[in-house]
Amino acid sequence: MSALSLNKLLTSTAGVGLMTLATVITSGEAARAVSFGSSWDGPGKSLQEQLNAITVGGPNIDTVNNQTGFQLFTNTATGSSIGSLMFEIAGFAPTNKFGIYNQNGDKALLFDGYNDSGDRTVVDFLGDGSVSVSTKGYLPEYKGSTVDREYANFGNVFGYYLERSDGTTFYTENSRNQGSYQQAVVYQGNNQTELKLAGKQPGIFTDNEFIIAFEDLTRAGSTDSDFNDMVVMVESVKPVPEPATLAGLGLVAGALGLKGRRKASKTC
Repeated sequence: MSALSLNKLLTSTAGVGLMTLATVITSGEAARAVSFGSSWDGPGKSLQEQLNAITVGGPNIDTVNNQTGFQLFTNTATGSSIGSLMFEIAGFAPTNKFGIYNQNGDKALLFDGYNDSGDRTVVDFLGDGSVSVSTKGYLPEYKGSTVDREYANFGNVFGYYLERSDGTTFYTENSRNQGSYQQAVVYQGNNQTELKLAGKQPGIFTDNEFIIAFEDLTRAGSTDSDFNDMVVMVESVKPVPEPATLAGLGLVAGALGLKGRRKASKTC
């Protein structure tokens, strides 16, 4: 291959990589613009109204414009994450399940149908790759109760899921949902908004905290798209890039690296 042909190939490869990355970023931005419907639950029950109701200081969370598009997460240095059940406004609330799943599709249950607003769970990402879950309920019949579960070979890259009693499961990863529809919206703390969760003292919504809000009706069918059906706050986690984004970055880095080596060899 001539030097000119090789240079054209490298330039073309880098261009494809940049276009791939641009496509991924554009797709991610589009995923953030989920459209809310008019909630079938009645006045005052929309996700925006519910979040406004627990905001006691600072700016309100804008449920449309503050969507992050995050789909996958990992643990931070503590290796532990607390989740707080904020509210559920859904006919399926008594049977819905919420948890985390890994890239193999294995699930770890965090909240079951008996849990209610104010309940919390602690997830420990252990050194042997397993995950330990402890859930504490604050309802009178569960006061002080702790249920421990351990899931082997789970890893620490995960998304969040909502599972109905009929087995229908929705994921924070759009690609896992029927029709690749977005079934969850994610908001990151802004270090300004002060929220009061059920049974807790008010506190600042910090940037290592995230609100995960699910719609439990498939958006491929009849749905109100209100995303208030299961709303949980999680902390001490951080988002990780989607596999497609990593692939795009790798392609760009590889192409630019080859081009750089080509330039270096010409000067030797």
